[in-house]
Amino acid sequence: MCFALPSHPGCGARQARSRVSSQRWLPPLLWAAFILILTSIPGSHLPVPPLRNIDKIVHLSIYGVLGWLTVRGRSNGSRMPAAAIAAVVLISCFGALDEWHQQFIPLRSTDLLDWWADTMGAAIGAICATVIERRRVSA
Repeated sequence: MCFALPSHPGCGARQARSRVSSQRWLPPLLWAAFILILTSIPGSHLPVPPLRNIDKIVHLSIYGVLGWLTVRGRSNGSRMPAAAIAAVVLISCFGALDEWHQQFIPLRSTDLLDWWADTMGAAIGAICATVIERRRVSA
């Protein structure tokens, strides 16, 4: 927030950077909210999976998107590896809390393999975002 007069040099630039930063964080925050909504659905309302352990692929995919969006929101281009590591750690914690929260949802349970799939998905998404950003910057 800029407390100086709007005509003060640098005030507009700070406000513009703040808007860009907020816009970059909106997609991962909305996606995380979407995940929490999905994992709050009682088990009796979920479809029966056609294959055993297909839910691990779903976890990997959903958290992969979150990893990609988070690295995009957190990085400024020059600190991609650090942003990727931080994103994976943050999302792994989010996944653990989400698994814990599922024990309170009817016909849902905590599963360490689901948390592992969440973390691996976040890592894959973060790596993909890092590779794409590096290619974009070097092009």
